[in-house]
Amino acid sequence: MGPIAGTLSDRVDARRLMVFCDLGQAAAVGAVAVLLPPYWLRVALVAAYSVLSALFLPAGKGAIPRLVSRDDLTQANALMGSSFNLAVAAGPVAGAFLVAGPGPRAAFALDAATFLLSALLISRMPPLAPEAGEHGVAGEAPDAARGFVSEAREGLSYLLSHRVARAVALGLFLSVAFAALDNVALVYMVTDTLGASGAAFGLSGTAYGTTMIAAPLLLLLLPGAAAPSRMLVFGLALTGVGLALGGAAPGIALFVLFYLVAGAGNGLENVACDTLIGRTVSPSKLGRVFGAVYGPIFLADALAAALGGFLLAATSPRAVFLVAGVGVLAVLLLVRAMLPRSLDEPDAG
Repeated sequence: MGPIAGTLSDRVDARRLMVFCDLGQAAAVGAVAVLLPPYWLRVALVAAYSVLSALFLPAGKGAIPRLVSRDDLTQANALMGSSFNLAVAAGPVAGAFLVAGPGPRAAFALDAATFLLSALLISRMPPLAPEAGEHGVAGEAPDAARGFVSEAREGLSYLLSHRVARAVALGLFLSVAFAALDNVALVYMVTDTLGASGAAFGLSGTAYGTTMIAAPLLLLLLPGAAAPSRMLVFGLALTGVGLALGGAAPGIALFVLFYLVAGAGNGLENVACDTLIGRTVSPSKLGRVFGAVYGPIFLADALAAALGGFLLAATSPRAVFLVAGVGVLAVLLLVRAMLPRSLDEPDAG
């Protein structure tokens, strides 16, 4: 859905699209809360929810560079990244307490309420009409006669010809494909290889998520301290080194420490990718580029899950972590070679 969602967000008012997606997701989740429907209907509602979520993503990411100044973009993306990671960490905990207490209906009802609150907040933002491009005027919808497919194709062509966006897209896909191998091996690494408890497994995941939240927030204290290209390379380095050393860790304490490092790198990498795209891509194509960049990472995650299982069965948890870390470091070298050297300056555009 990524390229399709990105094309749509470039053709319509992004604020209205986000509100529409929030209301639609509230309706889908609310229907589960009210009806607790049979399995086939739950699958259909989840599918509708997922489509609306895919439509929201490029509109939301593309809105940030249009709402804040270029100098504030790194800090804005840092706040966005940390808030998202905090939500990912807190959501399952809140859901567990609700399901164990009031029951599943309460969990789904609260989920629906959060989408309604999001729609209310976004509706108070300024309008985000389509930007002027080669074929349009600011504030006006693109010419429908050009065709939706041709605009989507144009966005993909632009991505492939844009040196920075191309490097970010390829680097993000490959880094996720390697880094996500640890999702399969983590529980076996902690409980079998290191002989630690299930609580230590939970602590490892919490440590990773905590530094994903904290590392971007450090950027708020260091405005302009690093160019986003350097931040991307540094983030990939931390992730790769943390995963590789985690695979070699002799005990659970060192493993958690190295996993902390990997989580910090992942958090910085995400902020750097969004900032590089926001600073260098034409405003009229932000939606299409974000959609094309972030859509395939779900495929990369699924690919990592499949390959990680085979690799784990053929080798060991340590080997999986080592492959993940070395793979991310190889991606670092590729991205460094693809990015223009001029981007190393803190204020380079």
